[in-house]
Amino acid sequence: MTTSSASNNIPRGRGRTVLITGSRAPVSLELARLLGDAGHRIIMADSLRVTLGSVSRFVSRHYRYPPPRHEPERFLAEVERIVIDEQVDCIIPTCEEVFYLAQRQEAWPNGCELFAPPREMLKQLHHKGQFIEMVRQAGLSTPATRLLTSQAEASGYVRALGADAAVLKPAYSRFASRVLFVRAGCALPDGIQISPARPWVGQQYIRGALYCTYSIVREGAVRAHACYPSEFTAGAGASIAFKHEPRADLLAWVRRFVAPLRYTGQIAFDFIVTPERDIYPIECNPRATSGVHCFTASDRLDKAFFGMNGGTERGPDGGTGGWADNSADNDAYLDAHLSAHHAESCPIEPTSARPAMLTPAMLAYGWRSPRRSYWLTQLWKGRDVIFRWQDPKPFVAQAVMLHSFWRESRKRSISLMEATTSDIEWNGEA
Repeated sequence: MTTSSASNNIPRGRGRTVLITGSRAPVSLELARLLGDAGHRIIMADSLRVTLGSVSRFVSRHYRYPPPRHEPERFLAEVERIVIDEQVDCIIPTCEEVFYLAQRQEAWPNGCELFAPPREMLKQLHHKGQFIEMVRQAGLSTPATRLLTSQAEASGYVRALGADAAVLKPAYSRFASRVLFVRAGCALPDGIQISPARPWVGQQYIRGALYCTYSIVREGAVRAHACYPSEFTAGAGASIAFKHEPRADLLAWVRRFVAPLRYTGQIAFDFIVTPERDIYPIECNPRATSGVHCFTASDRLDKAFFGMNGGTERGPDGGTGGWADNSADNDAYLDAHLSAHHAESCPIEPTSARPAMLTPAMLAYGWRSPRRSYWLTQLWKGRDVIFRWQDPKPFVAQAVMLHSFWRESRKRSISLMEATTSDIEWNGEA
């Protein structure tokens, strides 16, 4: 059965009731604060009992549902029950539970909207090889990428590199985990499992600056957009500091990609921008990412989710998340769509110049940067993404949650990072 924490008695008012799933994630807490501060009633849920969001004062009620990776049918049934009991208007997924939520074929009760694209589109975008093929079909530049479905294929790919360098990574992965940088003659590490069921991709290594973007999109129109350089990372993994840097070229790329898909949902990209200013997409996350941290309450991110004029906008066919496959009329649609929306409005972009950061990670990893004085400056200027004087409990809950992840990592002999998603991740399973 669903379990829930006591209500904080936040009044419904005139705002929407929003269910944010994946309350363990810092980005989910950020969204709860941003939307709650704008007057919306926030419900959160996760398969963990104690999470960052479970104790936030911005959250009216927190529910615990079964782990979607292990009990997908019960998970969906419990989410439906929450939607009915709390009269939820919109579900905003933040982690990989979005792949399980999107498997539901029937409409959600009471006209509730799942703010995510159709499951087939999600699957393609999440797969690192299929995403690159989607980009190529859109007429945009891509790094040379090859799907690898066996150990022999991977070994042959590495042998044929010559003087070139490449990146090997699982087609389904996160946090840059298990990424290998290889050249011809490199021996693949023992224990790598590559098969048709667990494919990898080999990708051309491109030198340049790494940028990450996060966008909120409705019917192919970018409603909010953040862009930040990946300057500080946890090892070779995910970024740990987030400062918006406006780049018209990357915003134009995102618009060009999402418009013909009629995309609705959150979407994020990693790019390499070469010294010649060529743009190469590396991978896509069709869900919330750390770009959310670039926004503050004054940006009114809720307008991006619920319509620029405060209402949910529908497309010409009356839908809110339809997807038309690539067809002959896509070019005409794209040109008209981009022109109309560019003239109509500009997306919400972060207005704060203050960097946001995961402070413990910045202390643990940032000092290794060769730009030590810059790191100290950013650390001094930055704000922690979890701690707030007016909402301090999530900072304490962070320790409880990390301890549960540590126990899971020891129990299953996996990394702490892998333990944070072991019960929610989706790796192409039927």
